[in-house]
Amino acid sequence: MLTTAIPGRSVRSQSDSFTLAGEWIVKSQPLNGQTVSRRGNTLGFPDRDMVFAQEGDLRTGMVLREDIGPEVRPLGVWRVDGNNLSSAFELWCPDPSTACGSVIMRGSFSDQNTISGTMAVYFEVEDDTTPTGLDTWVFSFTGTRK
Repeated sequence: MLTTAIPGRSVRSQSDSFTLAGEWIVKSQPLNGQTVSRRGNTLGFPDRDMVFAQEGDLRTGMVLREDIGPEVRPLGVWRVDGNNLSSAFELWCPDPSTACGSVIMRGSFSDQNTISGTMAVYFEVEDDTTPTGLDTWVFSFTGTRK
């Protein structure tokens, strides 16, 4: 069991029973038939190869973007609490015609090798119809360890 102290917060332990460390194939599915954001942005094809690593208390992630090229690998961080997981990635934009943004994953483990949940993407494109003021796209995901 790992414990992490955060100033001003109670100490929470991170369980060793579930971990994202390793390589995963994560597939996204649209919610309510929405295959792109309201402003037409997308993450590309629905399957992603994601690699998560853990070195001590440092938990990092990387998305392998085969659709764009080997030099584009959004970086992120992750945590697990019991069977619940969360991860955040920053989308950088090597092509000025694509939108930058942030991806938040929230979900749970069905077993050691299967995850599912919801992803929200916040593109750096203004959209005054959303509470965040940003173009937002929410979809479900499932993942299996490679």
